[in-house]
Formats: sequence, C-alpha cells, structure tokens
Amino acid sequence: MPSPRFLVVDHRVPEQIRQLLDEADGCLNMGFTTGGTACARRATDVVLETEGVLTDDYSASLAALGKKHPSIPPTLFTVLDLLGTGDDSLPVDALKALIAIVKAITFEIYVLGLERIESLEYLSDLIGSLKRDTVPGRPSAPASAAGRARRD
Repeated sequence: MPSPRFLVVDHRVPEQIRQLLDEADGCLNMGFTTGGTACARRATDVVLETEGVLTDDYSASLAALGKKHPSIPPTLFTVLDLLGTGDDSLPVDALKALIAIVKAITFEIYVLGLERIESLEYLSDLIGSLKRDTVPGRPSAPASAAGRARRD
C-alpha cells in the first residue's frame, strides 16, 4: 500500500518548514533522534509563527491554530501538545508520529487549504459568468412592476 500523500512534503509548504521536516526525516532515518526531535519541534514553531499564532504558551498557540484551521482534527493538536515540547529527544516511534503529525497539519494548511480556495474561486467565477437566461426558471432581465402585474 502506498504512503499517504501528506507524508511527502509538498512544494507549497513554506521553504523553511519543508527543510526542517526533510531534516527531521533524515535524522530519523539515520537514528539521530535528538536532531530529528529538535527539527520536528522547530518545524512546529515555524508553522505557529507563520500562521501568526505563536505565543509563549505552546498549548494556547496550538489551540489558536486549531481555531484558525477548524478542518484539522483536534486530536492532532492534542498529540502535538504532548510530543512537541521539552528538551529530551523522543523515542523512534514517538518521533515518527511527531513528524507525521506536523506533516499532516502542514498538508492541511498549505496544500488542501489552497486547493479549496482554488476550487471555490473557480466555481465562483463560473457561477458569476452564468447569464441569467441560462438558469432555468429565472427571467433574463428583471421584470418591471407593470410587467409582473400584467402577467398576474
């Protein structure tokens, strides 16, 4: 079974976040859990900073990010709150989970979010270009009060 799409960091994710996640993956693959943990945690901080929700209170910052992007499952923020703080390196399985969660959040914000915007803009333009006479049940021009009275 192929890996989920979000595990490959998309080019639309800001460069600094991409680099940190790539570095975290490289450290994980080499067994350098201290470096991998530091890079994944730094990537989270950069996301919070980029999104304008970084404060001195990490939990509050995550809550603000969740409010800003309600399509992201709250469980991801709960686990991120547990794994994303501290100075100690994480065990391999926890580091792997941390990296995957940060990737999932960045995918939701910088890839799916942009795709939704592009879809809505396209549909808005398409709907805006409809001529009134092409919509069934709609008159091509507004009827005057006199015209409506004659038809009634």
